[in-house]
Amino acid sequence: MQSIRRLFALLCCVALVPSAPAQQNKPLSAIPPEGFRFTGTWDCAGTFRNAQVHKATFTGAIILADKWLELTEQDVEPATGYVAKYLIGYDVQQKRLVEFDANNFGAATYASDDGWQNHVLTMTSPVSEDTKASYAANRFLYSVKGQDTFLVDWQISKTGALNWVQADHLTCQRRPS
Repeated sequence: MQSIRRLFALLCCVALVPSAPAQQNKPLSAIPPEGFRFTGTWDCAGTFRNAQVHKATFTGAIILADKWLELTEQDVEPATGYVAKYLIGYDVQQKRLVEFDANNFGAATYASDDGWQNHVLTMTSPVSEDTKASYAANRFLYSVKGQDTFLVDWQISKTGALNWVQADHLTCQRRPS
């Protein structure tokens, strides 16, 4: 009888200990879940915060052993000449997604601790301590709306308390090949 109790106690302990593979978190991925691919050329249209028309072309690629997302943006309207290269990938040391934004007007970095959530990737800048800056922080939301549609929303916060205001919105449609 005592050995049955010991066996029962051992089985209860084993049942309460989670298995190691289930507890290991898989690293976040810049690649959206459920098969969506940014690859190809996209025609994007939307507005700036002041309701001015904004049109752009995006091209997307999966690079560096299918680990990084590369997006290139070129504005069509207004014809400011804005071009940018966005690289989004997993930073092993920080254990989060990072985005490098290199463009012909400057550069910025963004991060996400959560990755893709409900078809949306939110990349947020650090809060700026510069009191002369036009905003304290900004973020980009990449939202997948279907196999051939994604949205890009740029939001800003004028305060470090992070009160987000829409600054730019684009709806991007995959260009037929």
